[in-house]
Amino acid sequence: MQSELSYTRVREGLEALRMTSALSVLDNVLETARIDELPPVDVLDRLLEIELHARHDRRVETNLKFAGLPYRKRLDDFDFDAQPSVDPDLIQRLSTLRFLEEGTNLLFLGPPGVGKTALAVGLALKAVEAGHRIFFITCHDLVGRFRRAIRMERQERLLTTLLRPKLLILDEIGYTPLERPEATFLFEVIAKRYDREKAIVVTSNKSWGAWGEILPDQVMTAAILDRLLHRSVTVNIQGESYRLREHRRAGLSPRNLDLGKEVHSQQPTDQPS
Repeated sequence: MQSELSYTRVREGLEALRMTSALSVLDNVLETARIDELPPVDVLDRLLEIELHARHDRRVETNLKFAGLPYRKRLDDFDFDAQPSVDPDLIQRLSTLRFLEEGTNLLFLGPPGVGKTALAVGLALKAVEAGHRIFFITCHDLVGRFRRAIRMERQERLLTTLLRPKLLILDEIGYTPLERPEATFLFEVIAKRYDREKAIVVTSNKSWGAWGEILPDQVMTAAILDRLLHRSVTVNIQGESYRLREHRRAGLSPRNLDLGKEVHSQQPTDQPS
């Protein structure tokens, strides 16, 4: 009778604590413990291990839904042989996520198609799997969301969205010049994350010296770069576009391609820019 009462209390306790995963395996764990004559502390350790793993997996999945990643490709999928300008040892060190704890920015620069976004996504996945919240957004989408936020008077809500994550990825900065309100908002995001020592990953097709072409004036350019570069690692990527290489493998030469139109016969590239 006492054992049945204790068993009922344990089930009720696990349910009250919302330890649903531990509750679902309680009977199996208890039966294994009986057969193997395990001490009570081992039973408790097993139940906690199962619950913690399940909660971690749920947190990872929730964070992935929030992240806005364009795809899920791991660093192991990156073709370092195709981009010899990328140091595998450096990327391996970055994958430890120490830069995240130190609030160090990562800046991937290079022409379109060389793997900048692929590296950013791979590191973002590492961060999510480590339990961190991340947020990915292209510069183009950021401008669109900022303009909508202005119309709806929700700038602060958008700012909070960009400041909350442990890691923010700003992708494809440089393709479109920013007007002053947009550049000012971008500066505010970068400056406040800098003050809070929260890391940003930036990908851009522009060298630092060319950022004046996309920002409204040199003062704004200097202010943004000052905060981005103070604590940062820059990875300059050279080489051929993955997309053009795939076109050539398919028997298409760049001169025969209309780069302003989508080539429907081609599959999506393995390594976006």
